[in-house]
Amino acid sequence: MAEEILLDYEINRPNVSTQVEETDLKVLIKINAANALREGGAQTALNTHLAMVLDVSSSMRSAELDALKEAAKAAVSQLRPGDFVTVIAFQSVAYDIVEPTRILDSSTQAAINKKIDIIDQYQGGGTDMEHALTRAEHALSMVPQEKLVPRIVLFTDGQLTGNEDQCLKRAQEISARGFGIDAMGFGSEFDYKFMQRLVAGSNGYTEKIERPEDIKQVFSRRVQAVTTTVAKNVRLDLTFTPQVRAKRGYRFSPEIAYLGKMKLPGDVRTISIPVGNVERDKEYAYIVTLTVPKRDAGTVRVIKAELFYDIPSMNITQGSSLQSVLINYTSDQQLIREIKGTVERSFDEAEIGRLVEGLDRAMARNESRDAALFFDTLAERYRELGDDDMANHYIKLKQKFAAEGKISQEDMNFTRHKSTQKRASSIQLVDASSLI
Repeated sequence: MAEEILLDYEINRPNVSTQVEETDLKVLIKINAANALREGGAQTALNTHLAMVLDVSSSMRSAELDALKEAAKAAVSQLRPGDFVTVIAFQSVAYDIVEPTRILDSSTQAAINKKIDIIDQYQGGGTDMEHALTRAEHALSMVPQEKLVPRIVLFTDGQLTGNEDQCLKRAQEISARGFGIDAMGFGSEFDYKFMQRLVAGSNGYTEKIERPEDIKQVFSRRVQAVTTTVAKNVRLDLTFTPQVRAKRGYRFSPEIAYLGKMKLPGDVRTISIPVGNVERDKEYAYIVTLTVPKRDAGTVRVIKAELFYDIPSMNITQGSSLQSVLINYTSDQQLIREIKGTVERSFDEAEIGRLVEGLDRAMARNESRDAALFFDTLAERYRELGDDDMANHYIKLKQKFAAEGKISQEDMNFTRHKSTQKRASSIQLVDASSLI
C-alpha cells in the first residue's frame, strides 16, 4: 500500500571521512501529505471540532471586543456542514456561550453568531486561562472524535491570573489527549514565551496580533488551515544507531522552534516527536543534530525515521512511513567536501530560536556579559541571513539593555515572534512519484 504521508530527508554532509574520529552532522527531516491526499479536496479533509476560547476580561477594550466578535463570527462562517463548534468566554470564570453544536447549514451558523454577539455582557474580572482550557477540553470530549479534528483556538490580551506552571500542566494534559491548542493575542501584556510553551505539546500555532483590525484576518487564516487537515495523531519516531550521539532538536516548519537537547531513553535509543495534525498543503520539517564515530568505508544508517498517523477519511489507523537516514564513509576528499546548502541555511535559521532562549535566560539571571554575547551573535546571524533590519534590531536591544538593565515585554514578544519565522522556504513538498 502506498504511503499516504511522505517522509524524506536531507543531510548536510552525506559523505563522512573514514579518517576523522568524530563528525558532527545536521539532518533535515521533511513530512507532507502525498499527492492523493493533496489533490483529494473536500473528500480527504477531515471535519473539525473548533473550540474558540475568548478572553473577555476587564482589560479588553470595546474596540478589541468588537473585533474579536467579528473574528469569531467569520470563523464560524468558514466551517462546513458536519463541523462542530464550541464557544467559551472567560475572565475570572468561564462561560459556555455555545455548547458543542454541529453545523448543519447557514441557519445553524446564524444562530451561533447571535450568541457570539453578546459575549461582551460577560466582560470583567481577570484571566483564568487554566479553567477556560479545562472547559474547552470537556466540550471537545462530549463529541466522538474518531473522524473529527479537535482544536482549541485561544485568544487573550494579557497574562493569565493564577499559577503558570499549573496552567501549562493542564495544557500538556489536554494535548496528550490529541486535542490541539493554538494561541493568539493582542496587547502589551501578551506573553509570547508563555503562549509558545502552552501550545508546544500539540505542536500548536502562536501569533501576536499587532492591531485590533487584524484579529479577523488572523482568525480566518488559522481556521481555514485547520479545516484542510488530512491526517491526525501524527508522530515521528527517531531511532539512533548505537554509538551515534543525538544532540539537539529543532522544528523548522511551519514555524521555527527550538525543541531542546535530545536525551535517548535507556537502551531503546528512540525519541518521539508529536507532529499533531497534517494539513493538506503545508510543509512540516524538523532538524536534528548528531555526532557519528569513525568507521570503515561503506554506507551506514545513522537514524531510522518512522512516521505514524491516522487518516479517518481513508479508514487508516496507525498508518506508517519509514526512512533510513544514510551516510557514506569514504576517503574521497572531493566527496567529503560536499555540503548541502539548503540544510545549512535551514539550520542557521532554526538556531536563532535556541539563541533567543539563551538570551532570555541570560537577561532573567542578569548575566550582562552573556546577554551582550547573545545580542552580538544574533545580530551577526541575521546579517549572514541578509536581514539587516533584524540585525540592527538586536544592536538597539543591546544598547537598551545596557542602559536600562531590562527589555520590555513588547520587545521580547517581537523578538520571539521573528525567531519563529522562516526567511525563505528551503523546503519543497515531496512528490509521491519521486518515491516510487
